[in-house]
Amino acid sequence: MVTILRNDDNNSTDYTRHLKPIALFSVVALFVLILFFGTFFTIPAGYCGVLTTFDAASPIVLGPGLHVKLPIVQGVVKMNVQVQKNEQTEDAASLDLQDVKTTVATNWNINDSDASWIFQKIGLESALNERIFQPVVSNAVKAVVAHYNAEELVTKRDLVRTQIDEMIRTNLKPYHVNVDVSGVSITDFQFSTDYASAIEQKQVAQQRAQQAEYELQQAKVEAERQIAQAQGQSEAQKLLQQTLTAQIIQQQAIAKWDGHLPNVVGGNGVLPMIGNVTGER
Repeated sequence: MVTILRNDDNNSTDYTRHLKPIALFSVVALFVLILFFGTFFTIPAGYCGVLTTFDAASPIVLGPGLHVKLPIVQGVVKMNVQVQKNEQTEDAASLDLQDVKTTVATNWNINDSDASWIFQKIGLESALNERIFQPVVSNAVKAVVAHYNAEELVTKRDLVRTQIDEMIRTNLKPYHVNVDVSGVSITDFQFSTDYASAIEQKQVAQQRAQQAEYELQQAKVEAERQIAQAQGQSEAQKLLQQTLTAQIIQQQAIAKWDGHLPNVVGGNGVLPMIGNVTGER
């Protein structure tokens, strides 16, 4: 019995001796893998990388491609530098105190060189959009719309868009945000139901007035045409009366006569418009 127990203890000791190198190798291999994958990293196209050391951002900004860093100690924050589109709808009051919903679309982006400053002062693009960009657009829309009547917002749409664009660009400069060349677009104006109905009624009235004016002009043209036609006919008749003689009338009658005599002729053998056809005097 004692001999069997001693053999079991020896086997257990041998197993433990073989297990220790395997465990040590596994830990070392895992550490090497962590170092390897923690050292090399890539930045995709359209992004830049802000290098951090113990979570503190450095002024070093990395472009797209393969890079190396110190594992554990350093990290990288990827920031989008592509043109992004922001679209938002703002409630504002016009100069004539009409409620207006204005939908504005803006294309914007950040420069690679400004990525570190933006990350340190504001945060990622989502924070930039929420904390800076949207309030700036909202303020610009409200400020510009307040200077125009509701009707002018439609008739002077390009001017309104230009002023909103300029205000947005000016207010975003301190935050190193660029507005794209295409700038700001006003995609929609929405007015209150009552005002929209009033505009529609006004447009209908204007269309009816224009139609009535058109019909009046047509009537005047037609009347003038008929007067001119009547005057022409009157002048023609006067001219015909002045030039018409008995000889001409007789010649025209003879030219139209088919040569057949009527069954009854006057006692003197004279046919109307032709004269004596019997030869008697």
